[in-house]
Amino acid sequence: MLSGLIDSFIFLSSFIIVLSFLVYFHELGHYSVARFFNVAVERFSIGFGKPIAQWTAKNGTQWSIGRIPLGGYVKFLGDAGAASNPDSDALDELKAKLKKDSSVALNEVFHFKPLWQRALVVLAGPIFNFILAVFIFAGLGLAYGSYTLESLVGSVLEGSAAEKAGILPGDKILTMNGRDVSQFDDLRKYVVLKSNNSISTVIDRNGQRLELEITPIKVTEKDFIGGKSSSGKIGIGSSRDAEIIKIKFNPITALGFGIGEVQDTISMTGTYIGRIFTGKEDGKQLGSVVKIATITGKTAIDAASADVGFGERVSLLITRLLSIAASLSIALGFANLMPIPVLDGGHLLYYGYEAITGRPLSQKKQEFGFRIGFALLLTLFVILTVNDIGYVASMFS
Repeated sequence: MLSGLIDSFIFLSSFIIVLSFLVYFHELGHYSVARFFNVAVERFSIGFGKPIAQWTAKNGTQWSIGRIPLGGYVKFLGDAGAASNPDSDALDELKAKLKKDSSVALNEVFHFKPLWQRALVVLAGPIFNFILAVFIFAGLGLAYGSYTLESLVGSVLEGSAAEKAGILPGDKILTMNGRDVSQFDDLRKYVVLKSNNSISTVIDRNGQRLELEITPIKVTEKDFIGGKSSSGKIGIGSSRDAEIIKIKFNPITALGFGIGEVQDTISMTGTYIGRIFTGKEDGKQLGSVVKIATITGKTAIDAASADVGFGERVSLLITRLLSIAASLSIALGFANLMPIPVLDGGHLLYYGYEAITGRPLSQKKQEFGFRIGFALLLTLFVILTVNDIGYVASMFS
């Protein structure tokens, strides 16, 4: 029973710490750029609901930690709520006060700032998430280095896409649709979202270059924590003769490694979303809070239970959670850029309209858009929760 309580504590605490850290960094982006442009910030909150802790900074910003650790927000002077939708009555009141009291700083109101400044403040949240991921990947690369394994085929699964294409043990896969996949990691990343797509593949067979057509097959299998996930596979195993190269980084090359990892993840995410809209993916790989909690918590428990010394367990726990945090940070930044009112992308959509027409969207239309945005988010949350339940259930099947 004690073991179960400890596992539950590790599960919940790891999820709350990782999610809160990512949300904090996202909101810190909005806050930092807003303060750089001298915008008055009324509240900086991590979590929602009644605060369990709060304090007021010298600049007047109230910092708080809410009871529900599932998000956060920065509320600017003149906002109607946490979504930073403008409060027209409050803005009119501020203008009226300015006429009577010159001490009221109208230029500190976010909604009265130039369009480009408002856009940068909104964009800063997702950008900070991407920057955080870059530095986490760079730090892990600097600490542990990386490995490359050449795409030398050691085995071919019966009935696989590789067998149907004519690939044989000993072949070295060089390119796919002109892209260099001579390293197994690059090959895996390329085919994972190419199921049912024919790929022109160049291989090296005993010094002779051959061109084959290979169509990855969607395969459902257990992932690293035991949940089922689907991805494109060609059905090959690496050869024992494949050259393994360890890569060591200095601070500059580690930063480049981090940037590359973020670029690859964003590209793969965009590709997956695009395949959903074209009917090539069912979207079941997308998840919400339950899946995030499951992956984070299960990873933490597995690391804490590893059959190694205490110091190694702590190192393993931190490393794995940092790796997950980097991927989740990218997902958080990407999701917030979706052009849905309420999200950062929705605000940028409004600003795009303002930039084109020379005037902001009417208050009534903005409010209507926010209602639509909330409805879309609620619908999306329900869909993703169904996905989450299916994912968790698959861990016990």
